Amino acid sequence: MNSNAVLALDYIDSTNTTVFLTGKAGTGKTTLLQQIKREAKKKLAVVAPTGVAAINAGGMTIHSFFQIPFGPLIPGGNSRPELHYSPEKKELLYNLELLIIDEISMVRPDILDQIDLILRNVKESDHPFGGVQLLLIGDLSQLSPIIREEEWAMLGRYYTSPYFFSSQVLQKTPYVRIELDHVYRQKEQDFVDILNEVRNQNISPENLGLLNARHQPDFSPDEPYITLTTHNNIANKINAEYLDALAGDVFEFKATIKGDFPKDAYPTETELKLKVGAQVMFVKNDSSAEKLYYNGKLGTVTRIESNTVFVDELKVEALEWSNIKYQLDGEQISETNAGSFAQMPLKLAWAITIHKSQGLTFDKAIIDVSEAFAHGQAYVALSRCRTLSGMILRNPIAAQNIIGDPAVIRYNTQVQNKPDLEVDRLRYAQFLLTELFNFNSLKSRIKDFENLIDSSFIAVAEKTARQLKLHEPERIQKAAAYFSNELNQAAESLHSQLPALIGTSKEGAAKADQLLGWILARISLMEYFSKEEFTVAAYLNAPVFKPAHTFVKALNAKPNEKLYQQILEWRQQAADKEKMMPSAVLSDRTAAAIAEKLPATIKSLGAIKGVGPQKANYFGSAIIGLIRAYQTPEKEQGSLF
Repeated sequence: MNSNAVLALDYIDSTNTTVFLTGKAGTGKTTLLQQIKREAKKKLAVVAPTGVAAINAGGMTIHSFFQIPFGPLIPGGNSRPELHYSPEKKELLYNLELLIIDEISMVRPDILDQIDLILRNVKESDHPFGGVQLLLIGDLSQLSPIIREEEWAMLGRYYTSPYFFSSQVLQKTPYVRIELDHVYRQKEQDFVDILNEVRNQNISPENLGLLNARHQPDFSPDEPYITLTTHNNIANKINAEYLDALAGDVFEFKATIKGDFPKDAYPTETELKLKVGAQVMFVKNDSSAEKLYYNGKLGTVTRIESNTVFVDELKVEALEWSNIKYQLDGEQISETNAGSFAQMPLKLAWAITIHKSQGLTFDKAIIDVSEAFAHGQAYVALSRCRTLSGMILRNPIAAQNIIGDPAVIRYNTQVQNKPDLEVDRLRYAQFLLTELFNFNSLKSRIKDFENLIDSSFIAVAEKTARQLKLHEPERIQKAAAYFSNELNQAAESLHSQLPALIGTSKEGAAKADQLLGWILARISLMEYFSKEEFTVAAYLNAPVFKPAHTFVKALNAKPNEKLYQQILEWRQQAADKEKMMPSAVLSDRTAAAIAEKLPATIKSLGAIKGVGPQKANYFGSAIIGLIRAYQTPEKEQGSLF
C-alpha cells in the first residue's frame, strides 16, 4: 500500500478531520473505500449521488439517506429539515461518526451544506457536520454535477461553482486533500503521461499525435471490443443493431425485484434479451474464491440453456444485488436489506455510454469523444483502457474535445490543504474532550421532564467544556467525578418519578427511555474518566452502559411475557416434530391470547380464537402443562378436563 493510502487510513482512525481523497483514474480509490468499510472502528455510513454509484459503493443515495429533495437548496437560515425524521433516523444520525461520500465530483455544493445543517441540528453541535468526519472520495477531472440552467440561476447567487468545494461549510472548515498517485490500471508510462495531460487539459502536440495514431476509421474488430460513446441513444442503437444482425433465437431473462430497489439503481435491464454470439459485459464481481469474472469483463455468449448463460463457456446464472439501508443496532450502525434485484450479471456490450463506464476497466475499447459535451468526458473514456494499443479511436481527437472546467483547474492549482496528521490528532482529542462534557443533547431531551430534576449542572458543564484542556488530567478526572455524582442524582430522581408521569403513553415512554439512556451512558463515561486518564483511545473504547429494561419495552410487554416465550419455544419444537410451519401450529396472536387468558382446561383452550377443538385436543396436554407449570411450578397438576 502506498504512503498516501496509509495516510488516509491514519486520518480515518485517529482524527475527525474532513478528508478529500482523490487521485487519477485507476489509483485504487474504490479499493481503499472497501477496505475502510471493512476495517474502520467508527460508526459509519456510505452514500453516493446516484443509485448506481450507491449500489456499487455498497451504500445508499444521499437523497434517500438524508431524505433531501432533488431541487436546489438555498443555504443559510434556520430551517430544521430533520424535524420530520423518525426517532430511529434521528438516533442513527446522532450516533454517526464517519460519513463516506463516493463520487463526490458529482455532488452539488448546496447538498453538502444541507448535510452540514442536518448533522449540526441532530447532533446539537456547532462543529461542522456536527463533529461527524466526512471522507469525500472522487476525482474532479471526471464527471461533474448535473445542474440545469434554471437551477444555477438560483444557486449561482450563493456559490462560485457547482462543485462540492464551493459549499459554504468547506469554505470555513479546515480539511485535507490526499491524492493517491500510483496508477494500477495502466502500466505503459507513455500512456500514463498522455492521460495526465488530458486530465490537466494541457496535452502537448506530440502526445496528441501519439493518441491520434490510434485513429482507425475502418476498423472492424474480430475479437470483443466495446465502443464508448457520449450519448445513451447512440449506445442503445449500436447494441440493438448488432443483436438484430445475429442469427438464432432471442432469449429473454426477466429480473426479480423484491422490496425497495430504485429504478435508477438497476445494474442491468429488467428484461435482458440475449442471443448466442452476443457480446456482453459482466456487471458484477465474482464473489467466489475463483474470481472468474469482474465488473467490466467482456465476453461472448456461447450457449444458452434454460436459466443458464455460458459466456466463453463460463457458466453464468442469476445473481442478486441488495439495496441496503442503515439502522442503529444497539451501539452499532448496521446494514439491513431494503430490497433486491436478481438478474443475469450481464448486459449487451457492443457499446456503453462514457457516463456508465466510470469505474470500469477495459482491455479493448473503441472510443468516440468527437461529440463530447461535458467536462471530464474525454478523460473518463480514455482512462478506462489498460493500454494505448488496446484503444481504437473512431474519430480523431481535437484539443476542443478535451473539455475542462476553469473552476476545477483553479481549485487544483490554488487549493493545497496539505495534511498535518499530528496537529489534526490533537484537534480530535480536544474535540472528544469537549464532547465528553457536552450536555446539549441532555438539554433538549429533558424539555418534557424539567420539573423532575435540578438541571443547573448543565450550565456548569457548558463552562467546563470550554475551559478544560488535554494537558490537565487531574482537572479532567475531578470534573468527571463531579458530573458523575450530579448525573447519578438526576437518574435516581427520574427513576422514582417517571413511571407515574408516563402512565400508558408510548410517546412519553420513548422520550423517557432516550433521556435515561443518555444519562446512564454518560454516567458510565464520567465514572470511567474519574479514575482513568483521558486519551482518544480510552474515549473510543470506554465501556458505555446500555439499560436492558426500558419504559417502552415495559409498555409493549405482553401479559405473562415469560409464558408467551415458552409457548413460542414449544411451538417451534411441535412444528419440527410435525413437519409443519410454526404459524400452522399457533399464530403469534393466538399464542399471546393463550398467555393472557391462562385457560385451565382443554375445553377453555379450544374456545380461544385460533385454537378450536381439534388443535386443543391434539396439542392441549402440552399447552395446559406449560400454563400449569408457569402458574404453580411446584404443585402437582390436577385434571386437564
